[in-house]
Amino acid sequence: MQACGRMGVKQAFTSYNNPKGNADTERFMRTLKEERVWINEWPSPTAFFKALDNWISQYNSSYLHSTLGTMPPETFELKFNQNKQQKTPLKKAC
Repeated sequence: MQACGRMGVKQAFTSYNNPKGNADTERFMRTLKEERVWINEWPSPTAFFKALDNWISQYNSSYLHSTLGTMPPETFELKFNQNKQQKTPLKKAC
């Protein structure tokens, strides 16, 4: 809760197993399953986890999100942190 507060994330608590309260996560999981899991037969758990790592990397670096201003997550996070640093006053040395 403290980390979320420091990042300016407003937490919303919902009941257990509530898809409407957890829509972003549910949508991410659906996209992952549609684009990677359901369309392949995996020869081994190692192959699956390697493909999963690659997909998550690609998703974070180039998957455009309308809620993020049509930016991928990494770009949005970089801009968010840059804006946050510009708004944070520098502390003076004693």
